[in-house]
Amino acid sequence: MTDMLGSALSGLTAYQRALSTTSHNIANANTDGYSRQTVSLSSRTPEQLGSLTLGSGVQLSSVQRAYDQYAVTQQRSTTASYNQQQTLHALSSRMDNLLSDSEQGLSPALSKFYDSIQAASTDPSSLAARRELLANGSTLAARFQGIDNEFAGINEEINNRISASVNEVNGLSKRIADLNMTISRTVGQGGQPNDLLDQRDAALLELNQIVRVSTLEQKDGSMSVFVGNGQPLVLGSKPNTLQVTTNRFDPTRAEISFAGQGEISGSIEGGSLGGAMAFRDDVLTPARNQLGLLANQMASAFNEQHAQGTDLRGDVGGDFFSIAAIEPQVSRNNTGNATLAVTVSDSFALTGDAYVLRQTDTGWQLRNDVNNQVISLTGDGSAANPLSAQGFSMVVSGNAATNDEFLITPTGLSARSVAVAITDPAKIAAASNDASAGPGDNRNMLAMAGLESRKILTNGSATLSDGVQAMLGKVAATTRSAQVGAASQGTLLAQATARRDEVSGVNLDEEAANLLRFQQAYQASAQVASVANSLFQTMINAFR
Repeated sequence: MTDMLGSALSGLTAYQRALSTTSHNIANANTDGYSRQTVSLSSRTPEQLGSLTLGSGVQLSSVQRAYDQYAVTQQRSTTASYNQQQTLHALSSRMDNLLSDSEQGLSPALSKFYDSIQAASTDPSSLAARRELLANGSTLAARFQGIDNEFAGINEEINNRISASVNEVNGLSKRIADLNMTISRTVGQGGQPNDLLDQRDAALLELNQIVRVSTLEQKDGSMSVFVGNGQPLVLGSKPNTLQVTTNRFDPTRAEISFAGQGEISGSIEGGSLGGAMAFRDDVLTPARNQLGLLANQMASAFNEQHAQGTDLRGDVGGDFFSIAAIEPQVSRNNTGNATLAVTVSDSFALTGDAYVLRQTDTGWQLRNDVNNQVISLTGDGSAANPLSAQGFSMVVSGNAATNDEFLITPTGLSARSVAVAITDPAKIAAASNDASAGPGDNRNMLAMAGLESRKILTNGSATLSDGVQAMLGKVAATTRSAQVGAASQGTLLAQATARRDEVSGVNLDEEAANLLRFQQAYQASAQVASVANSLFQTMINAFR
């Protein structure tokens, strides 16, 4: 009877825990990231009575969570890809709308400027037409400045996004490290921390919404987390802290580094942070450089042609547009005292790209910062023989140490600084600069109007309008590609989530059936215990 009572009590204990697990599943049916838990029952070690082997009841072997590592990994990966494409699309759409605006975009202002040149050419002596030309020129310059200011504002927003994302990543890293500590302690004591494992998986999924990470599970149950090109973000119970630093050349450009270690911005990929970084590097910076190139070469071409004519007073035309000089940026890591002066030698050879001039063991090296190609240089950097390439010249003063660097963006200040240099409408050089030109001569004005169709960009490769459309087209193409990518990754994410939920999700109908099954087993065990107790009492009463 004691054997019978022991078996009954083991059943009561086992099925009570099974019922507890089932109720836990039901309570967490709508908890994000929760994995359904299942109980494993096994028979207890039987008792040997002579030649007989008698069972001794049931025991709860384990409580396991329903888990598919492949499904979870796919969900994390597609989450990172989706959030990157979604962020890239949202930011690119803003750029696309800004540049393609039918009223506030660059193309309408450029068209009105050329229309006013044509109007002035029909009556070159009219001060009213000349004032209209100056006004539309100022509007065009203001449009360049306004768009560049918008770009600068978006760049500042990206900086803020980077800062906020880094704070979130650091918070999640610490949470994962803390969970690792508790999980490894529980595993070391022979436990199965199912709920803690779910919490860690949820933190990793949230982390992938910000930036793509890879993981490696350790023998003690902890999870190492890596970011970028394998830099450790979490090792066991130790989180590594990310921090926001400034670009070594540009203090207005935020970068990401490990505390006390190097910069990892270039290896960040996936998630909303990866999307923001990709937008800045692949859309915003190239568009801003292209905008500067358009402003620079428009001003240069117009100034060059304006200088070929004479104004109403018979004076040779001066600059119609003013534009800022090139300001090279010094790396904060430089150890020498060298300074760099950069001037434009051929405006129409400029490309709009940025360049890094670096002192090597064998001399100066110029590298295109966009495509990383090394550019051939002529000259030695002296005032008498400047370093020259790509339409600009460089004079080095002072002493440069090996690995000292300078960032040169020849058209970087052009869009924000372009302005009409003439205030007196009589100073517009509409007439040709020859002896036959009279007050009504409009030949130089017609030549300036002809710039609309002349290929002046980058050594005669395209017109200004072509350049504007190319810039719009690149942004629009990126926007469309990101939109398609976001839709595709969204579908894959939904499928991965469905696969994970199919394996790990709680089915209330199934849990209700389990609840009834375990309840019946518990009641049956209780009945066995009651029978055993009754038999025991009968036996005791027989000996009274």
